[in-house]
Amino acid sequence: MNIKNMFITVVLGLVALSSNHSQGATAAPPSQSAQLFVTLIECILFILPTTAFLLIVWSRWKHLRFKQLLQTVLNSSLVLMLISMLAVNQLTRDFSSWLIVLAIGHTLLVGISYLLLKQHTNRVKSSLTGCW
Repeated sequence: MNIKNMFITVVLGLVALSSNHSQGATAAPPSQSAQLFVTLIECILFILPTTAFLLIVWSRWKHLRFKQLLQTVLNSSLVLMLISMLAVNQLTRDFSSWLIVLAIGHTLLVGISYLLLKQHTNRVKSSLTGCW
């Protein structure tokens, strides 16, 4: 399964799980431990894009193999972020706008990193082909 198919599957699963099928259902207020858990997940959701941005900037001067491993980690962090957002939505029954902005920003970072990796891979291939 390639990355595009995995991403589409995750997004469709999140949409299906986050849709509210019960009409007129009331949500109980979250308990103290659930609120602490939600706060912890929200901190993780803030740290993921920030760390990804710093790693992408730092990887500018690294080798191709490091960038390939970083792209794998970024893809995994994107899936983790989407699952975490789903958990926050299920626990609080509310989606804050800054979580959506962070998710969009993280998705853009992963996409930009993928394009930079592809550009670096093409440069390496063309330079190796030129040597022969």
